[in-house]
Amino acid sequence: MSMVGLFWITPASAHMGAPPNGTGPGVLLTEEGLTGLGEDQRGAWAWRDIRRVTVVGAPVRSSPGRVAGILLESVTTVAFGGFDDGPAMFVRLDTPDGEVEWTVYAPAASYGTAEFRLSQDLLDAYADGRATPAALLAWGRAWQGGTPGRAKREELLAEWGGAPRTA
Repeated sequence: MSMVGLFWITPASAHMGAPPNGTGPGVLLTEEGLTGLGEDQRGAWAWRDIRRVTVVGAPVRSSPGRVAGILLESVTTVAFGGFDDGPAMFVRLDTPDGEVEWTVYAPAASYGTAEFRLSQDLLDAYADGRATPAALLAWGRAWQGGTPGRAKREELLAEWGGAPRTA
Protein backbone atom coordinates (compact mmCIF):
# COMPACT_ATOMS: atom_id res chain seq x y z
CA MET A 1 0.00 0.00 0.00
CA SER A 2 1.18 3.49 -0.86
CA MET A 3 -0.33 6.92 -0.54
CA VAL A 4 0.45 9.37 -3.31
CA GLY A 5 -1.51 12.60 -3.17
CA LEU A 6 -5.20 11.93 -2.67
CA PHE A 7 -4.78 8.32 -3.83
CA TRP A 8 -4.41 5.06 -1.89
CA ILE A 9 -2.65 2.66 -4.24
CA THR A 10 -2.15 -1.10 -3.88
CA PRO A 11 -0.96 -3.70 -6.39
CA ALA A 12 -4.62 -4.63 -6.97
CA SER A 13 -6.50 -1.30 -6.87
CA ALA A 14 -6.46 2.45 -6.40
CA HIS A 15 -8.88 4.56 -4.35
CA MET A 16 -9.47 8.24 -3.92
CA GLY A 17 -8.92 8.66 -0.22
CA ALA A 18 -8.73 5.62 2.00
CA PRO A 19 -10.42 2.40 0.90
CA PRO A 20 -13.67 1.80 2.74
CA ASN A 21 -13.90 -0.27 5.91
CA GLY A 22 -16.76 -2.75 5.52
CA THR A 23 -19.79 -0.88 4.23
CA GLY A 24 -18.22 2.56 4.73
CA PRO A 25 -17.87 5.09 1.94
CA GLY A 26 -15.14 5.06 -0.65
CA VAL A 27 -14.34 5.73 -4.30
CA LEU A 28 -12.58 3.20 -6.52
CA LEU A 29 -10.45 4.61 -9.35
CA THR A 30 -10.06 2.51 -12.50
CA GLU A 31 -8.95 3.06 -16.08
CA GLU A 32 -12.64 3.13 -17.02
CA GLY A 33 -13.76 5.70 -14.44
CA LEU A 34 -14.86 6.12 -10.83
CA THR A 35 -17.10 3.84 -8.75
CA GLY A 36 -18.78 4.87 -5.51
CA LEU A 37 -18.51 2.29 -2.75
CA GLY A 38 -20.53 1.90 0.42
CA GLU A 39 -24.18 1.71 1.38
CA ASP A 40 -25.24 5.18 0.31
CA GLN A 41 -23.07 5.94 -2.70
CA ARG A 42 -23.32 3.22 -5.25
CA GLY A 43 -22.86 3.98 -8.92
CA ALA A 44 -20.16 4.21 -11.52
CA TRP A 45 -19.18 6.91 -13.98
CA ALA A 46 -16.97 6.48 -17.04
CA TRP A 47 -14.26 9.11 -17.55
CA ARG A 48 -15.89 10.11 -20.84
CA ASP A 49 -19.05 11.05 -18.90
CA ILE A 50 -17.28 13.03 -16.18
CA ARG A 51 -16.79 16.70 -16.99
CA ARG A 52 -14.92 17.55 -13.79
CA VAL A 53 -13.87 15.91 -10.52
CA THR A 54 -13.39 18.20 -7.54
CA VAL A 55 -12.21 17.19 -4.09
CA VAL A 56 -13.59 19.38 -1.32
CA GLY A 57 -12.63 19.31 2.34
CA ALA A 58 -9.21 17.71 1.99
CA PRO A 59 -7.04 18.53 5.00
CA VAL A 60 -4.54 20.77 3.23
CA ARG A 61 -1.70 21.98 5.39
CA SER A 62 -2.03 25.73 5.36
CA SER A 63 -0.44 26.45 8.71
CA PRO A 64 1.06 24.73 11.76
CA GLY A 65 -2.16 25.58 13.64
CA ARG A 66 -4.26 23.65 11.11
CA VAL A 67 -2.05 20.55 11.45
CA ALA A 68 -2.08 20.83 15.25
CA GLY A 69 -5.89 21.07 15.23
CA ILE A 70 -6.23 17.94 13.08
CA LEU A 71 -3.84 16.00 15.30
CA LEU A 72 -5.58 17.17 18.49
CA GLU A 73 -8.98 16.11 17.14
CA SER A 74 -7.64 12.64 16.24
CA VAL A 75 -5.96 12.14 19.63
CA THR A 76 -9.08 13.31 21.50
CA THR A 77 -11.33 10.96 19.53
CA VAL A 78 -9.12 7.95 20.26
CA ALA A 79 -8.57 8.94 23.92
CA PHE A 80 -12.31 8.88 24.59
CA GLY A 81 -12.76 5.46 23.02
CA GLY A 82 -13.82 6.55 19.57
CA PHE A 83 -12.45 5.48 16.24
CA ASP A 84 -11.24 8.09 13.82
CA ASP A 85 -11.64 7.20 10.15
CA GLY A 86 -9.76 10.38 9.31
CA PRO A 87 -11.07 13.67 7.99
CA ALA A 88 -13.97 13.36 5.55
CA MET A 89 -13.45 14.64 2.03
CA PHE A 90 -16.09 14.99 -0.67
CA VAL A 91 -15.56 13.90 -4.25
CA ARG A 92 -17.84 15.91 -6.54
CA LEU A 93 -18.45 14.77 -10.09
CA ASP A 94 -19.89 17.08 -12.71
CA THR A 95 -21.76 14.74 -15.08
CA PRO A 96 -24.32 15.17 -17.86
CA ASP A 97 -26.96 14.13 -15.30
CA GLY A 98 -25.90 16.77 -12.77
CA GLU A 99 -23.61 16.76 -9.77
CA VAL A 100 -22.81 13.57 -7.87
CA GLU A 101 -21.15 13.77 -4.46
CA TRP A 102 -19.41 10.90 -2.70
CA THR A 103 -17.70 10.84 0.70
CA VAL A 104 -14.21 9.45 1.25
CA TYR A 105 -11.84 9.60 4.20
CA ALA A 106 -8.43 11.21 3.93
CA PRO A 107 -5.72 8.61 4.53
CA ALA A 108 -3.33 11.35 5.70
CA ALA A 109 -3.67 13.85 8.54
CA SER A 110 -2.86 16.60 6.07
CA TYR A 111 -1.57 17.22 2.55
CA GLY A 112 0.90 19.80 1.39
CA THR A 113 -0.59 22.42 -0.91
CA ALA A 114 1.54 21.30 -3.90
CA GLU A 115 0.60 17.64 -3.47
CA PHE A 116 -3.09 18.49 -3.21
CA ARG A 117 -2.94 20.77 -6.27
CA LEU A 118 -1.09 18.15 -8.34
CA SER A 119 -3.71 15.54 -7.31
CA GLN A 120 -6.52 17.84 -8.41
CA ASP A 121 -4.68 18.61 -11.66
CA LEU A 122 -4.35 14.86 -12.28
CA LEU A 123 -8.10 14.39 -11.78
CA ASP A 124 -8.68 17.27 -14.23
CA ALA A 125 -6.44 15.51 -16.76
CA TYR A 126 -8.47 12.29 -16.38
CA ALA A 127 -11.77 14.13 -16.76
CA ASP A 128 -10.74 16.05 -19.88
CA GLY A 129 -8.96 13.11 -21.53
CA ARG A 130 -5.37 14.39 -21.34
CA ALA A 131 -4.34 11.38 -19.23
CA THR A 132 -5.66 8.05 -18.00
CA PRO A 133 -5.06 6.25 -14.71
CA ALA A 134 -3.03 3.56 -16.54
CA ALA A 135 0.35 4.91 -15.33
CA LEU A 136 -0.85 5.27 -11.72
CA LEU A 137 -2.26 1.72 -11.70
CA ALA A 138 0.88 0.27 -13.34
CA TRP A 139 3.05 2.01 -10.74
CA GLY A 140 0.89 0.46 -7.98
CA ARG A 141 1.45 -3.02 -9.39
CA ALA A 142 5.21 -2.50 -9.63
CA TRP A 143 6.03 -0.44 -6.52
CA GLN A 144 6.98 -2.38 -3.40
CA GLY A 145 8.41 0.35 -1.19
CA GLY A 146 5.51 1.82 0.83
CA THR A 147 4.67 5.51 0.65
CA PRO A 148 7.39 7.55 -1.06
CA GLY A 149 8.65 10.85 0.33
CA ARG A 150 6.94 14.16 -0.45
CA ALA A 151 9.21 15.18 -3.34
CA LYS A 152 8.82 11.78 -5.03
CA ARG A 153 5.01 11.87 -4.58
CA GLU A 154 4.85 15.29 -6.24
CA GLU A 155 7.12 14.07 -9.04
CA LEU A 156 4.89 11.01 -9.61
CA LEU A 157 1.69 13.06 -9.72
CA ALA A 158 3.21 15.38 -12.33
CA GLU A 159 4.59 12.43 -14.31
CA TRP A 160 1.18 10.69 -14.35
CA GLY A 161 -0.37 13.74 -16.01
CA GLY A 162 -1.01 16.01 -13.07
CA ALA A 163 1.13 18.86 -14.27
CA PRO A 164 -1.14 21.86 -14.90
CA ARG A 165 -2.14 22.51 -18.48
CA THR A 166 -0.11 25.27 -20.09
CA ALA A 167 -1.65 27.66 -22.60
